[in-house]
Amino acid sequence: MNKKKNIRVLVVDDDKFMLEFVSLLLRELGVSEVLVAEDGKEGLFVLSAQITTVDLLICDIEMPGMDGIEFLRNIADQKYSGKIVLFSGVDSDLLKATERLAIARGLHVIGTLAKPVTVGALASILEKLSLPIRRMIDPSTIKQIFDVEEIKQALTADHIDIFFQPKIAASSRRVTGVECLARWRHAQYGYVSPDNFISIIEQSGLINDFTRNVLKKSTQQLDLWLQQGLDLKISVNVSMENLDRFNLPEIYQEAVQDSNVPIDRVTLEITEGKLGKDFAQSLDILTRIRLKGFGLSIDDFGTGYASMETLKYMPFTELKIDRIFAHGAAEDLSTRLILESSIKLGKAFGLNVVVEGIETEADCELVAELGCDEIQGYFIAKPMLANEFIQWLSNYEKNNTDHRKYR
Repeated sequence: MNKKKNIRVLVVDDDKFMLEFVSLLLRELGVSEVLVAEDGKEGLFVLSAQITTVDLLICDIEMPGMDGIEFLRNIADQKYSGKIVLFSGVDSDLLKATERLAIARGLHVIGTLAKPVTVGALASILEKLSLPIRRMIDPSTIKQIFDVEEIKQALTADHIDIFFQPKIAASSRRVTGVECLARWRHAQYGYVSPDNFISIIEQSGLINDFTRNVLKKSTQQLDLWLQQGLDLKISVNVSMENLDRFNLPEIYQEAVQDSNVPIDRVTLEITEGKLGKDFAQSLDILTRIRLKGFGLSIDDFGTGYASMETLKYMPFTELKIDRIFAHGAAEDLSTRLILESSIKLGKAFGLNVVVEGIETEADCELVAELGCDEIQGYFIAKPMLANEFIQWLSNYEKNNTDHRKYR
């Protein structure tokens, strides 16, 4: 008899697609009862409403509102006794630190999963459960998150749309620009974030076409806004899987010039964790990108491999402080000290300092007080399509007369 039907699993993640996908995999692996929650607060509610124990909790750690760390603190206080799996797209060191924190709080963590989740990794986690389960499932027969052909078809069919998340000046609260974020317009799942497919693009040799496409669409939109008299800049994320391509600066230059946009209005965001490869090649390519006139931002600062040496040698113009060093800083002294030190470090190097992931008014006021230059996060606005951004901008400018209303 299949006893796996007795396993009850709760999946907590703010990504609706990921919730559906992990739920599908769990059911394919034989788990009959899967509960879902779209954030930490909803997760607490679902747990509190259960009469029968939830055997396994699969929890993302990077969520707006109540993040995974806060959620774990709350369930530890409530003496949750089930098993826990942590999963996220954040740096593996940060995921491991969260695991150690959960264990220190007395929670029973049985593993971690990196995004995008594979059925093989999920099957291995389920086999760690002490409950009797069958092992007849062949993970290779289950479709993975997406295949290369699907992504190729999406690129060919122009199913990649750009969302825009506003950035404001910390001092004046004026909207200074937007970060351009790619979303896959999927026929079945709606808009899918890159966390769920970018690794496949990188591994399959499609990253050049993908990044060039995102950059081109973003600069075309900026061109329209500049023609309408909007004084904006844009930031575009760049994968450093291609830092061994010495013609990368020319590729990006051509994409921007085709849109008639001044290059100095475009900042390329480089994720810190990708800088630990060939340092000389990275320095060569990034320096030439700067020579073309692009701004260069070190993204997710503090979560990867950056050091004083990296800041010393790499020609960055901007330092972007990750949300984990800002979230709750107004209430937590340790977080505030790290945040303050990071801002001072960026200013000491003469960099434009952006703090992202701001979700509360208290944190917004604090980062401005500490001297950062720009602020980004859900407290200001969520990522949105171009027409939604224009409507939001109009409302924001009307409501922002006293510099205290941000939405």
